[in-house]
Amino acid sequence: MKKRTKLVLILILLLIIQFPVFYKFWLERMGGWLIYQDKITPADCILVLGGGRGERVLEGVDLYRKKYAPKIMMTGEFEQMLYGPVYHWALQGQKLAASRGVPKDNVIPILDSKSTYDDATLSKAECLKRNYKTLIVVSEPFHTKRSYYVFKKVYKNSGIKVMIYPVQDSWWTKYNWYQSEKGLIMGEEEYVKFVYYIIKRQI
Repeated sequence: MKKRTKLVLILILLLIIQFPVFYKFWLERMGGWLIYQDKITPADCILVLGGGRGERVLEGVDLYRKKYAPKIMMTGEFEQMLYGPVYHWALQGQKLAASRGVPKDNVIPILDSKSTYDDATLSKAECLKRNYKTLIVVSEPFHTKRSYYVFKKVYKNSGIKVMIYPVQDSWWTKYNWYQSEKGLIMGEEEYVKFVYYIIKRQI
């Protein structure tokens, strides 16, 4: 076998061996691109976006306890569990917050939201009505980059400062998202939603 052929084969073998490393490298960067975080300061209100398994609410409650804001807004929509009751994300979040010591009067449920864009437009109206000037928006990591662009567009020229804050101890991270079916689905769906929001001019 010629020296050149051997060298090519060795290089190919090295690439095959290293492929999982490159694969991991790019997947971690894909996951990381979806994550956005502002440096937060005390605000008028914390907005917990609907969805998830309660982590968003608990993060909002944690910020509330740390005196980052005196009020919590919660968005979401009605959902029908299979063979179960109909419930609303915001009202369920309000109950969970109450179980963690947040007075019911300090939680503002927004009931008509069906999307992140609705979250932004409805919360903006609520902020303007209450004369809030600063808002911390809490969501899961994979949802924060799109939330950043949506809220940036909707709140433009409103005079309200918006800070995006991901759940800190989330099940979904840039390092593990591709290692489970649920994580993959959430990551892939988020990229699809990005394209949809661009087409709809909502970001």
